[in-house]
Amino acid sequence: MSEEPTGGPFEIVSAAHDSTTVLTVRGELDLDTIPALSAAAFPAADTAEGGLVVDLTDVSFLSSSAITVLVRVCDRLPDASRMALVAVNGVVVRPVQLSGIDRVMATFTTVPDAVAHVQSSARSGGADR
Repeated sequence: MSEEPTGGPFEIVSAAHDSTTVLTVRGELDLDTIPALSAAAFPAADTAEGGLVVDLTDVSFLSSSAITVLVRVCDRLPDASRMALVAVNGVVVRPVQLSGIDRVMATFTTVPDAVAHVQSSARSGGADR
């Protein structure tokens, strides 16, 4: 079982993995940090021709507001793109499962698996998100 992340400073880092954008989020995703998540994720979704991966491995709290933003970001993706989450700790996995967003976007335990998933979707026309 993985360790729960400790609350540290909030940070979002964007990186390109081939044609896929990976947003790595660290810290708490709550009302105070939702604007920063939105500011990073919506533009990433608008240009995510090769898919979007949101890495929540180091998130220490996931609010319902953050889940709403993630769903809206997924809805903004270009038609042939897919979004995936990376979640390994209970403070993220549990709300993702309870909210049902794991039925809307795939959830993986590693960034490479998530990237492979969204890239395979982009090549096949993005059948589902």
